Amino acid sequence: MNLPAPLLKPGFHDHELLPDFIPFDEKRLEPIRRLKVVLLYLPHPYLRQPDAQVPIGILYLAALLEQAHVDVEVRNYSKWNTWQAIEDLPRADVYGITVTSLELKQANRFAHLVKEKIERCVVVLGGPGTFCDSFVDWSVIDSICKGDGEIALFHMLEDYCSGELKKSYALPPVEELNALPLPARHFLGENQGGNVFAFNRQYNGANSTVLITSRGCPYRCAFCSSPFFSNNRVRFRRPENVLEEMESVIKNFGIRQFRFSDDMFLADPKRVFRLCELIGPLGVAWRISTRVKPMNESLYRAMFEAGCKEVSFGVESFDEEVLRALKKGTTPEENARALEVCRRIGLDTRVLFMIGTPGQSERTVPKNIEWLNRVPYTIICCTSFVPIPGSDIWNNPEAYNIEILNRNLDDYNFYFFGSRGENPLRGIVKIKNRSLEEFSAETEDFRNFLKETGKLNEG
Repeated sequence: MNLPAPLLKPGFHDHELLPDFIPFDEKRLEPIRRLKVVLLYLPHPYLRQPDAQVPIGILYLAALLEQAHVDVEVRNYSKWNTWQAIEDLPRADVYGITVTSLELKQANRFAHLVKEKIERCVVVLGGPGTFCDSFVDWSVIDSICKGDGEIALFHMLEDYCSGELKKSYALPPVEELNALPLPARHFLGENQGGNVFAFNRQYNGANSTVLITSRGCPYRCAFCSSPFFSNNRVRFRRPENVLEEMESVIKNFGIRQFRFSDDMFLADPKRVFRLCELIGPLGVAWRISTRVKPMNESLYRAMFEAGCKEVSFGVESFDEEVLRALKKGTTPEENARALEVCRRIGLDTRVLFMIGTPGQSERTVPKNIEWLNRVPYTIICCTSFVPIPGSDIWNNPEAYNIEILNRNLDDYNFYFFGSRGENPLRGIVKIKNRSLEEFSAETEDFRNFLKETGKLNEG
């Protein structure tokens, strides 16, 4: 592969030992230390509160590169526009961009601008979006990493130095998450994350941040691409390791509000009980995301007593036909019970919902309205369904009795609200034997109902 030569810089010395699963000694690290690496989190113009998202993935990568004394910077451009970001962009040899599948085309365009500004550089992609490599613009993207990036990034940098950078890297996942250094949060400065609680409630100050205590999800929801890259395996951090990170955040940034962004925080109840024992004395406020079952009331009480203020439930729908089509493995009654248990305990609940999905019929919206008028919940976050690349619905739409009318990812904004207010509804999918107009009208009717409740999250 014909790549530009790296910008040579003086080497570094006396690095701390890297984890054993990254087999790079002094000799292998020496050429990598001559590089300048910049890790990027792209602008998020489709979000009303983009700073609530924290680029934890690239902060882990930055921490490892720092540990190896590689010259690295992180740029969090989530609140910036593209032109501000390009103007601010520092000169480097290697730019790493983290993407979801819905950000791939944006990453392609950003890479074009990077290469117009910095002639001698390469751009590599990582994150869950790289599994949809058919959308990668190989004229400006030099390489992609599929899966965990901690090991792969060192191999990519080594191969770049030797002029042998491959187009794609897929190395084994990191099994020992506890061996990783804590995320390099100092790169974010004071902006460690925005509001994380319902209606921007504050419990312990005005700043919050995000942690992740596990990787992967054991379930196979049809709309999610997680099974594609996690293989339904969950890898956990020890509670003591999580406590260490929380204490570090409190000490260094004075933050006492946290959102755990695990796909399935309660996948190991025993671990969560232990974590509650450890973090309860910290006096922090926190929020989690999980499924409505299994429902372990004693576990939710333990979380509440340890400072948990809010639980986000992946409810998706109160129509059993929709739940069946989405392969949720839950029922409307189980959705209702989870919300009622949390109300009894004193936990706020965030209902995560979708409309315009496979399985939707003319009965779906009335059923959802009926249930939502009966069950207790604090706030609802509803999105317009779009088929996520890598999900089973994307790969096999016929099996779900739908037609994907538009595969242009630029149109795949499923949020009801963005930085410019209410987003227009786009006809991305339709159920066979139903008109697109009817399908879209149901979505609009449901959105109007949600706005009237006063509980619709617009952030």
